[in-house]
Amino acid sequence: MIRPDSVLEKQTRPDSASHIGDKYLKPVVISKPDISFTNRTSEDECLILASDGLWDVLSNEMACDVARRCLLEGNSSTNAKVLDNIRETQTTEESLNEQSQSRCSIAAALLTRLALGRRSADNISVIVIDLK
Repeated sequence: MIRPDSVLEKQTRPDSASHIGDKYLKPVVISKPDISFTNRTSEDECLILASDGLWDVLSNEMACDVARRCLLEGNSSTNAKVLDNIRETQTTEESLNEQSQSRCSIAAALLTRLALGRRSADNISVIVIDLK
């Protein structure tokens, strides 16, 4: 049993409420996300949606650089192995869409591994969206 007084003493694990759902942990957990609005421009290449587990250990610039490289280098040998699984029966549009999705998945996985390599102490969730 988790007591409210023990939770307040051990604030090193504030993510406990999301795992347990205990109402006593709610005062420790902030459930209001950081939200910002930004107008898109024609230069925008991708959108990275990620939890604090990524942003606590990677700068915006580094995360964007990694995602950009994954999206632009879709034909590199590493990415080519993933993209080789595309079926020949797809139309060109379907094929391009699947290639973009695969590159986004590769970028998200790489960002996650970078955060883990930098010993992120938080949960890590990453989604990369190709805007081109």
